[in-house]
Amino acid sequence: MAYLNYSGCKIEYEIKNGKAEIKACEDSKGKIILPDAAEGAPVVSLGRYALANIRLAEEIILPSSLEAIGSLAFYNDRGLKRLELPERVFRIGGDAFKNCDGIREVVIKSERLLKYILDELSQEIIVIFKNENDETIWKLLFPVNAESFSEDVPGRAFHRTFTGPGYTYRRETAGSKPDFKRYDGLFKRSFEEEAEEDLCLLAMCRLMYPYKLEKGAEEAYKEYIERNAFIALKSFTERGLFAETEYMTENRLISEEAAEKAADWAREKGNAAVLGRLMDYRLKNFKPRKKSFDL
Repeated sequence: MAYLNYSGCKIEYEIKNGKAEIKACEDSKGKIILPDAAEGAPVVSLGRYALANIRLAEEIILPSSLEAIGSLAFYNDRGLKRLELPERVFRIGGDAFKNCDGIREVVIKSERLLKYILDELSQEIIVIFKNENDETIWKLLFPVNAESFSEDVPGRAFHRTFTGPGYTYRRETAGSKPDFKRYDGLFKRSFEEEAEEDLCLLAMCRLMYPYKLEKGAEEAYKEYIERNAFIALKSFTERGLFAETEYMTENRLISEEAAEKAADWAREKGNAAVLGRLMDYRLKNFKPRKKSFDL
């Protein structure tokens, strides 16, 4: 085994046949960046438990040369929130992301990785697909995949049950490639089971990156955003999703009543940026109300 210090982290690696495998890595606050090469040898794999028990880092930048990820490679990385899988990755071992329940966003550059990611991560997650030019092609939100276990006492058998739209979205829309028509068709069926905040974000992901989005589905997403404009604005602001708020104002998806309510909320929270955008939106799209006086 050999060691190197890279971007403030101590990394253990091994070289075989001119290719390097990362065996272990120290935890680091904020972001961990892994090298593309060690002693001139390209880093092509992560070993078993290579990045396990990362608690401080919220993002790990993987080598662009990476091809294989060993089983349990990210085991128990509860601090991890975002991960981008390089284009060359073709093999991921079992339970590579076990107990990584903090991940909220995964970027992939090969659509065949979608099903694996969704099978491994049951929490609500956004999957982003980028092309070879690093351009975002589509962005899909998958609701939480709720599961429970029950025991058949006489037979000593355990039964695994999945509930909620998360399971349906994963099972029916994510194969070797995503089925966008089926994905969009499930939206209205989710109204009674998903929170408005999550459905607003799901709809906005499709509207902002409308890959294979049919006209009827587009109208349904826009109508939902308009109907829940205040909830959407409040949720996006709290999550720091300013591009989503900008999309709503640029496409006039906010009624006068919702804009006024959201502006009052932004003023109360001291959010000058959002307040200013909403005030400009109101001035641009609605006539000033005439004041009336009782004599």
